Amino acid sequence: MPISRGNVAAFVDSVGKLGITLKPEDRCLQMFDLTFDLSVQSYLLPLLAGACVYTVSFKEIKYQAVFALLDEYHLTAALMVPSVIHSLRPYMEEISIPEMRYSLFCGEALNIDDAKAWYKCVPNASVWNLYGPTECTIYCTAYRMRVFCADKQTNGNVCIGKAMPGVKTMVIDDKGIPCTTGTKGELCLAGAQLTQGYWNDEKKNKEAFFVADDGTRYYRTGDICACDALGDIEYYGRKDSQVKVNGYRVELSEIECVARNYYNGKKAVVAVVTDRGSGNTIKMAVEQAEGNSGFELKSFLQSKLPPYMIPREIHFLKKFPQNTNNKIDRKLIKEIIG
Repeated sequence: MPISRGNVAAFVDSVGKLGITLKPEDRCLQMFDLTFDLSVQSYLLPLLAGACVYTVSFKEIKYQAVFALLDEYHLTAALMVPSVIHSLRPYMEEISIPEMRYSLFCGEALNIDDAKAWYKCVPNASVWNLYGPTECTIYCTAYRMRVFCADKQTNGNVCIGKAMPGVKTMVIDDKGIPCTTGTKGELCLAGAQLTQGYWNDEKKNKEAFFVADDGTRYYRTGDICACDALGDIEYYGRKDSQVKVNGYRVELSEIECVARNYYNGKKAVVAVVTDRGSGNTIKMAVEQAEGNSGFELKSFLQSKLPPYMIPREIHFLKKFPQNTNNKIDRKLIKEIIG
């Protein structure tokens, strides 16, 4: 899809208004493939400030290379996908970066337990959870976390905050009507960062974009969210993570949250739904727990969840696969355990 210079200029201006301002002496991480839009922030903002950019080689294992750069060069600013700090959990006692000024997360849901563990590594940093699809230019909502305090979270996912300057957000129900405070619906985005649409794909444009009663053009994100009383956006997951099992509506993220609690937040968990013609079936994958029978985990889930939310099967994988953007590859996990 085309992202204009005006979209990028609006993004840069919005980040500055958040108070995230780099200096020539900053040392910044760039860990993304150049085909991933988060890379634009990682090299553009430092270059505009005259700062240094430290990149990860394509020949290295991504999270290990990030660890080496953080440790050796004591970087002062880093944008990472949350899966990276989850991979770094076993090494966090060795990581101390008091020089870090900005620690940013984007690209997938940020788990509250991983975030709390990371706080101790960057005690002087301003820590942000950011959200946004490529259609709204890199990221467009922001939540500044309160280090060592009780941050807002839903099903273990850190709140994604409020719209950045120049961005509009709206949560709508299945009929396109704006939701009231606390009611879940689909998050929609508008503003100067929003793309003009998909290239030569009018059908997709009609499905993804709409014009509200006030004339504002919005993008349907496909993400289920709700606004709290203070206007912060709570993130529940993708629309396809809300499924029906035996007639009941199920939030897969809620099942994952309970399973992570069993492991005290130290293991990643993915719940998927498969259908072999007899209706939806919930299955679960747990990372770094290969060989475990799953009996204790299943008993724990049964004590916390109703019967229709209990996974029929639990699989243990040595390492969760990641896609080219270093996000947990849920589609591949579904293929592996399906």
